[in-house]
Amino acid sequence: MTFKPSIKTQRERAQLELDDATEAISVLDNAISCTFLKDKHSLIAQTWIKEYKSDIENAKIFLENNKDIK
Repeated sequence: MTFKPSIKTQRERAQLELDDATEAISVLDNAISCTFLKDKHSLIAQTWIKEYKSDIENAKIFLENNKDIK
């Protein structure tokens, strides 16, 4: 038997993921803007930012599609 979390639990997890990804982007943006990273590391950080932005978009879509469930 497989246990599937409730939609409420999934919404809570999606919100936490959204919050964490937003914070990660802020930290990475600050590190890049301070210019103390080597160029190659800055490029890697930019790749991570793209991944976090994708995570945010997916979480927002999930939350929007399930907004009526409390």
